[in-house]
Amino acid sequence: RFGVLGTVFKRVSTDVNKKINILRSKLRQDPDSYRTVRNMVMFETCHNVTVTDTNNGCRTLLRLHRALEFVAEFIQVLSVEEGDNISNSVWTAYSATLAKHHTWLVRNSVSMAMYTLPTRGNILEQVGKTERPESLGNLVSVMRDVYRVVETAYTEFDLLQLK
Repeated sequence: RFGVLGTVFKRVSTDVNKKINILRSKLRQDPDSYRTVRNMVMFETCHNVTVTDTNNGCRTLLRLHRALEFVAEFIQVLSVEEGDNISNSVWTAYSATLAKHHTWLVRNSVSMAMYTLPTRGNILEQVGKTERPESLGNLVSVMRDVYRVVETAYTEFDLLQLK
């Protein structure tokens, strides 16, 4: 839920939900082929779905995979940052993750959006972690584990450059 980041990030939340719904729909339509990441990757590559369907599961999950890397870095910033202004740290996280997949225009829009972020304290308050923000480190660890599993499968099948 990106709602805690303010109205500028509402579009991001809508986009993430749309991608999740695409994957859920594929799972409902063909549970065996979409039950695991590996099953999906094998099915879609063997049947050229990654070429013929612009809403293919591999491309959709790749976009979510990239977002997960950023979100993990963002939450890491929240868990360790001392000050209330997190814009520079979040920009650094974005630059190291999603920026390499975005156009110049998108990167500049994100740069401007960083100045509208709520304070670290406000975000922690909204997610209920004001007492022990360092406990978010456990979440970051799980997110990174999931990221590694998907990264391994996509590397094995040479899907990290899907357009």
